[in-house]
Amino acid sequence: KNMKLLRPFFMILLAVITVVFSQNPEVLLQNAESQMSAGDYEAAKNSLSEALTMDPSFAPAHVGFSKLALYKGDLKEANSRSNTAVQMDEDFRDWSKQLDGIRLGIQGGTQSVKNRQYDEAIDQFESILENFPYFSEAYFYMGLTRFKQKDLDAAAQNWGKALEIYPAHKKARKGLNNITKRYLNEGNKAYTTGNTERALDSYHKALSYDDTFYLAYFQIGVIEKKLGNSDKAVENFLKVLELKPEYAKAWFTLGAVYEVDGKINEAIESYQKAIEVDVAYIKAYGNLGKLYTDREKYDEALALLKTAIQIDPEYGDGYMYIGFVYVAQEMYDEAITNLEIATSFNERKYHLWFTLAEQYNVTERWDDAIRAAQKCTDLKKSFGGGWYEMGEAEMGKKNKPHAKRHFEEARKDRNWRKLAERKIDEIKNPEKYQK
Repeated sequence: KNMKLLRPFFMILLAVITVVFSQNPEVLLQNAESQMSAGDYEAAKNSLSEALTMDPSFAPAHVGFSKLALYKGDLKEANSRSNTAVQMDEDFRDWSKQLDGIRLGIQGGTQSVKNRQYDEAIDQFESILENFPYFSEAYFYMGLTRFKQKDLDAAAQNWGKALEIYPAHKKARKGLNNITKRYLNEGNKAYTTGNTERALDSYHKALSYDDTFYLAYFQIGVIEKKLGNSDKAVENFLKVLELKPEYAKAWFTLGAVYEVDGKINEAIESYQKAIEVDVAYIKAYGNLGKLYTDREKYDEALALLKTAIQIDPEYGDGYMYIGFVYVAQEMYDEAITNLEIATSFNERKYHLWFTLAEQYNVTERWDDAIRAAQKCTDLKKSFGGGWYEMGEAEMGKKNKPHAKRHFEEARKDRNWRKLAERKIDEIKNPEKYQK
């Protein structure tokens, strides 16, 4: 019974002892050492600051800050903290001398690089790392030396090690980015010439040096999409978005892959996300409007597409898709107005001229239909739809010989063969089609 009464007292005492020891500067210094080794530099900084708050004369905390500066590659800050520690306690003079050794080693190494004595420079930097393997700046200079020797592999490896120690090392990041961008550019050049295998090799090479290089994942995704490997394309685009969720182009292209695969809900979500992170991404408005049109959500589609042409009044596809919305609703005059505007921006799109010719025929504007269909066939002679609409216009004008000639051209396209043959038969045997 007495033990039960004493138990709360012991619990309180244990809590007090825990608090007292946890606030001991020596314990906080040990915590900081462990946190630095684990790469948690912010926590180490907080532990050291707390130790100095408890005891402003605690010189070992300044030595701890000096070591933290070495992790970050800041030798100037390391020296400053070391000097403060020595002023408080001469016992830390040896630490200050060690930092002088680092400084002299860096100076000697950089001078050797200037003299193109690269092997001597590497020896200097490696000597520093033997004693201070956590000094990220030494790895940076090793990388710079290898870069001067045009050994890109070794340069990237050393800059990568500097970033492993301190991910925010700006100079190492810049150096590594220069190399990965070289491989990215090589890949892009190979891709534009049709050499997808070489392009993929270059992109993967870039990732072997920096697996956070999102642009390489994006380009791999683009190639896999082109090759019809949807799963691999999606995998790479999702990796891009894991690394850079605000990259609207990746959301848009991911949506395009989903759309081709018939995963319309996923495509809609991706296009919506592209617009969310970039409100001016007009292509996402266009594709999303097209999908809403397919689902007969005409009001939603028009709202999106009209927003797109407000953002960019010269967005030709926006007018085209608006035209398609009106076609679907059989609002032919409105469709023609927007399709005409679309052709002024997209004169090379044969299917746009075809759709416009089709609407002219529906509204019995035969000469306009012939003009639009002629534009279509001029751009793509093998497309039967243009010849078919031209034939329809000539039929509307009662010019059967011309119509027959155009339908004969249309039937050369197997996709239009049956329709064209029926029209030819209608011209040859009109009695069969009389009501």
